Amino acid sequence: MGDAQVAQSRDAFSTYWNPAGLPAAARNSAAVSYYRWIADTGTYSAATRFRVGEQGGLGLFATAMASGDLEARQGPGEPDGTFGVQFISTGASYGHGLGPLRAGVTAKFLTERIHNRSANGYAFDVGLQADLMRGGVHLGAVVQNLGEMSELVVESTPLPKAFRAGVGVYPLKVLLADSDIPLVETLLVGQVSHFFDSDFARTQVHVGLSVAVLETIDVRAGYISNDAVRSLSFGTGFDYEGFIFDYAFMLFESGFAGPGHLLTFGYSW
Repeated sequence: MGDAQVAQSRDAFSTYWNPAGLPAAARNSAAVSYYRWIADTGTYSAATRFRVGEQGGLGLFATAMASGDLEARQGPGEPDGTFGVQFISTGASYGHGLGPLRAGVTAKFLTERIHNRSANGYAFDVGLQADLMRGGVHLGAVVQNLGEMSELVVESTPLPKAFRAGVGVYPLKVLLADSDIPLVETLLVGQVSHFFDSDFARTQVHVGLSVAVLETIDVRAGYISNDAVRSLSFGTGFDYEGFIFDYAFMLFESGFAGPGHLLTFGYSW
């Protein structure tokens, strides 16, 4: 849905999108995902969410990214061999509800490794969410990756500090006769993201649409502006008796081998 989840996320992966969504989840959950990206790069994620008291939610997570084999060179000619790049983020999130308003914070421990060099660091996310008009309108905002890395050889890697704010609305809902179960439910989301890194500073607009049938099958589409790699994405989801499957297909811009794929499996109880 174009990465527009800051106002909507309320499951285990709220640890990534917005920790304020953790206390809003109806059930505990656990999920794993695999993200296939450019140049054989893969990202693996796992997260869990647990209720804490009447108004709290706790999340634990781990994310690892690994490149494919990269050629090692000191100059023109044949490569000296190959090397890899790895990034790991682990940590915990906590969110608490105060009526229609929720707040959350995430603490991350970061590790990066390039060839035989490594560095560590830390980061924090701070987020808010609110439900208005009897839950028909969702608002959310988050500041992500406030922290720093240690030096990697001679300088430290800048973190992708970002501010995101979004809204979600339900423009159409068709209920089954003599029942409160939605036959068809649509969700429209919009979001603005600003990245502060001086080398890659930019503002993006995200738009997403979801159509759910009988709260079981979802069909989704999304768009991101001002992204050098991708703009359009499409996907589907299936939720049955707590078992959740999601798939997203991302078209890459010309010049990048693609497309990208994102698979998620989860369970809620």
